[in-house]
Amino acid sequence: MIRQGHEWFIAKIKDMTALCQRRQQPVTTGFLTLAEQEIVKTLAGNQLTLQMNGGYEDAERKIARLSPYPCQAPNVCVLTARYDGRFGKALTHKDILGALMHLGIERETIGDLLVMEERLYIFCTEGMADYIASSLTQIGRHSVSFSEGEVGEPLRIMREQITVNVAGLRLDAVVAALAHCSRAKAKAMLKQGLVKVNDVVLDENRQMCNNDFVSIRKIGRFRFLDVVSTTRKDRFVLRFEKYM
Repeated sequence: MIRQGHEWFIAKIKDMTALCQRRQQPVTTGFLTLAEQEIVKTLAGNQLTLQMNGGYEDAERKIARLSPYPCQAPNVCVLTARYDGRFGKALTHKDILGALMHLGIERETIGDLLVMEERLYIFCTEGMADYIASSLTQIGRHSVSFSEGEVGEPLRIMREQITVNVAGLRLDAVVAALAHCSRAKAKAMLKQGLVKVNDVVLDENRQMCNNDFVSIRKIGRFRFLDVVSTTRKDRFVLRFEKYM
């Protein structure tokens, strides 16, 4: 389903598909969010071959390749570094992403970022691997040394299922519950551009749908799974996945 707020991205992919068909050559995107991947699948239709790769089986962010003929999936590099979370503040996805953005790296060149018990993983485009490995030597108070490697263990993005009790499915009510603040504060956060739904900044209310992704600055990222139940006071119990 093509979601509202992705008009610029839709126009970009339409240009890429037209170029692919006109030149009869493959075109490759940067890393795409889940919402963007659905848009690419819809626009590719049955006219073009579509291959996606995120670097490991359960990857969320993926690169797409569109081709007028059968083609291989795009290459993805994985950088790894040893990590011991027993010393100093434990690192999170947000810490790694912040360090990469501080280097001036564009988000579309970076895929999933994983913190495992003893290792950090950065999935990236081939062109960024050497730069990241040579430039990213500190994350928080942890010294790190990344090198290109392979995925040697089953990997998955860490998530925790949570439930929240809300008055309705409007975005401000959901944000208030997830951020543990008042509804008035949640509305202010929307107006300030602190909330994204499906990776698009929203400054107005809307109704939540299953599988919507909600990102709240300094709070976290959540995926709306379903309505668990309603209470006697006609409130809703909602289930979310919280990204760790």
